[in-house]
Amino acid sequence: MGFIRTGLSKIKSSLLFRFALTLAFMLIPIILIGNYFYSGGRESLRREISNSMESRVEANIRAMEKEVERIQLLQFEMINDESLNKLAVMPDYMNNYDKSQALLLLQDRLFALKNSSIYISDVSVHIPSINRTLSAMQGTGVMAEEQFNATRELASKNPGEAIYFLGNIPYIVLVHEVRGLYEGGNALYSIIVELSPNELIKSFAALESSENSGSVLRDPSGGFIIRSHHYENPYLDQYIDQYKTDVPHTFENISSVGKGEDRVLVSSRFSQLLGFSLIHYVPEKHLFNNLYRYQQLFWVLIAVFLVFIVVLWLSLYRMIHRPLLALLRAFRKMEKGELDVTVAASSRSEFGYLLQGFNKMSRNMRELIEQVYTHKILVQRAELKQLQSQINPHFLYNSYFTLSNMIAVEDHDNAKQFATQMGSYLRYITRNSSDEAPLYEEAKHATIYAEIQGRRFRLRMKAECGEVPVSYRAVMVPRLILQPLIENAFEHVFDQMEEGGFLSITFEETEDCLLIRVEDNGPFMDQERLEGLWALLSTDESTIETTGLLNIHRRLRMKYGDKGGIHLERSLLGGLEVRIAIWKEDKEYASIVDRG
Repeated sequence: MGFIRTGLSKIKSSLLFRFALTLAFMLIPIILIGNYFYSGGRESLRREISNSMESRVEANIRAMEKEVERIQLLQFEMINDESLNKLAVMPDYMNNYDKSQALLLLQDRLFALKNSSIYISDVSVHIPSINRTLSAMQGTGVMAEEQFNATRELASKNPGEAIYFLGNIPYIVLVHEVRGLYEGGNALYSIIVELSPNELIKSFAALESSENSGSVLRDPSGGFIIRSHHYENPYLDQYIDQYKTDVPHTFENISSVGKGEDRVLVSSRFSQLLGFSLIHYVPEKHLFNNLYRYQQLFWVLIAVFLVFIVVLWLSLYRMIHRPLLALLRAFRKMEKGELDVTVAASSRSEFGYLLQGFNKMSRNMRELIEQVYTHKILVQRAELKQLQSQINPHFLYNSYFTLSNMIAVEDHDNAKQFATQMGSYLRYITRNSSDEAPLYEEAKHATIYAEIQGRRFRLRMKAECGEVPVSYRAVMVPRLILQPLIENAFEHVFDQMEEGGFLSITFEETEDCLLIRVEDNGPFMDQERLEGLWALLSTDESTIETTGLLNIHRRLRMKYGDKGGIHLERSLLGGLEVRIAIWKEDKEYASIVDRG
């Protein structure tokens, strides 16, 4: 019995059980309300109505374009009318009877064109040569020069358009001019088809699908606008007024305009041929009256969902967020170097075990770090002392022999300077109070060593040493990282050259570090030897004998991490180039040593 109680207690304290229980309490009311509420109905109905509106508007505007194209074709056919051409081209050669007969025949032709389409309210022909205007509805009269000139000007300013608007009335204008037929002028006339705005709007009656739905014809400039009926809606008026000359195509879509009770569904199409747009609108309140109660239920569902979100957030905050936050704070303290960090772990859930494990890990890490750190410090100091104790006896013998020769030839100035350099060298090499030194002192020591060796090899080589940039002079670096590189060049290169040797030590300040290059022009550095040096630096350091280059590489790695160390390449001088990167402060370093 006690075992069962213990098992139930563990289940109840489980984070997984609490989370599942919370989700269950959330999902039950959502499922019950969701079964009663189906939000997709409104969108599905809107989509069907929208598609229907778009297809009907598209069909109507295309039908009107075809009708206008047919009327234009009939206009062009009238250009070949015999009576019209006689009256326009050679009226002086016709007697009065012939003129009257031609006018009757032409009027019959105009009347036939007018009756060919319900959109046409009248068809007129202006003939300046006889100063007459013929109209299908008004007969023959004195030429209407005002209409003739106005329509002719519109056609000349905007050639190629099908419809021109004058006084909110659409016209299909054809101006024909026959040049050079007779001396003194050209044959000129115009055929004007006047369209009926009322008949145009009547043709869209099939679009009216519900109460207060309607259609609007409007050109981009606002010179022509007609409505099937006026529906008071400020949002719709604003939408229609947005049509400008340069943006009619941006409204070729279906959209919902307005707010609340004034929201309308609008579909619009712009016709390049006709020069105006057809806008059809339907008030949404007449479309979705039966779905408003679903909208109210939707907001109820949202409110309930928000309540459960709050409940879930509070539950997760208590069960997950607070212990995670405590764990995160502990990790941040460890990142800053505070290793003596513990987290209160009173919960019996999985997070309680996790926090207890963190505390145990923190204790073990402190012990391991202390051991490793102590070991590395001891190793580093031992290696430094080893370097300091490895003063090459041949170097000392040669140096004192050089000093002896200077004294023997009574070169006292150079002997004094050389003795001073030897004293500085020995003082720096034997000082072991610190593992690090300012870069300026390290570079100065390396320069002194190069000058001492240069006296011995003065007939074989010369050396050039650059200056440490001011901003890096005080930067602390491991001691004795430059002298072994110079010593390596003298031992393996210049000792085997008879003349022409050259050693270069440069300091290049980059954006985020200082590059130190030690280069020689030795002829002995082939690809095989270079690959051997690369293999030396990449080999497990604990299994081989520590050399000068490897010692420096290890010490730089200990200070700067994996991106530290030395990099070996073939020098542009012909020999070996050893490159070291020095940073001013600790940070995540880029692979500077790999730069060319």
